[in-house]
Amino acid sequence: MLIKDKKDAGALKVKKEDLQKNYNFYADLLLRSGYIKIAEELVKDKIYPYVVMHMLNDKNTKELIWHRDQYFHGKDFIGPKFKLYKLAIYLQDTDKNNGVTGFIPKFISPRFKNRYIDTIFAYLSSFLSIHPRLSIGDAVIFSGKVMHHRPRQRNNNLREAIIFSCTNNPNNLPNLKDDEKEFLNVFLKSKINLGIK
Repeated sequence: MLIKDKKDAGALKVKKEDLQKNYNFYADLLLRSGYIKIAEELVKDKIYPYVVMHMLNDKNTKELIWHRDQYFHGKDFIGPKFKLYKLAIYLQDTDKNNGVTGFIPKFISPRFKNRYIDTIFAYLSSFLSIHPRLSIGDAVIFSGKVMHHRPRQRNNNLREAIIFSCTNNPNNLPNLKDDEKEFLNVFLKSKINLGIK
């Protein structure tokens, strides 16, 4: 069952209750296919996924504007206060024409302490952005502090992705650690069952 998420520019998402029924599948996908191991090697840090989104974009999905998931606006820090990574696995060949996530490299993306100026600067420098060309099963991992966006789909090829919000330590999420229904705990149990350290 898919629901339209207006906050995410109209992306179609699997309902949380349907996701929860399949949390073991998503945890096994990460662990048995080696996504977590490779992600940890790339970021040189431990990776603990705590939220999973399974989403689909079609021609009715709008652009998700340039943004960061963690940033300063004035003196206020917006977003999780801990280290945040996003790990996205694409379920078909994906490029800019069907909505692959695009990034502005850090060296041309100064962080302004004003989210409006930050966004305007992102659009002005977006001609230097990177939109990877990915094959089915490919994944990207990026920090919540990286400027990124999802362009509007320009062709008839759907974009389906599973996106995990991750952190580097389960102790960053004390409110989730004791709830067996949360994805973090399903993931940790799967890790133990598979004998992965």
